[in-house]
Amino acid sequence: MDVRSEARRLAGVATVFVWIGWFFVLYAVIAGVLWWIDLTSTERYNFLQAFGLSLSAVGGPIFLALLVAGLGHFTRLFALYVGSQPTN
Repeated sequence: MDVRSEARRLAGVATVFVWIGWFFVLYAVIAGVLWWIDLTSTERYNFLQAFGLSLSAVGGPIFLALLVAGLGHFTRLFALYVGSQPTN
């Protein structure tokens, strides 16, 4: 088994995790901003209440998406480390 080719494949899979994680972070932030704008336009909530509601709604998805992106970054660094080791 060639360790460098396996490290290259692992880096490719990790890149997918990085892209998916950051895409969902961006998606959650945009959704939170749009929901905050929608809540502030109603009479029921004021500026700060709407901000708190939107932050509490998107906090979990942003956290999970950052975990996925962080896992991808860690895996890419691990693949880089393994691929740089001399083979015997």
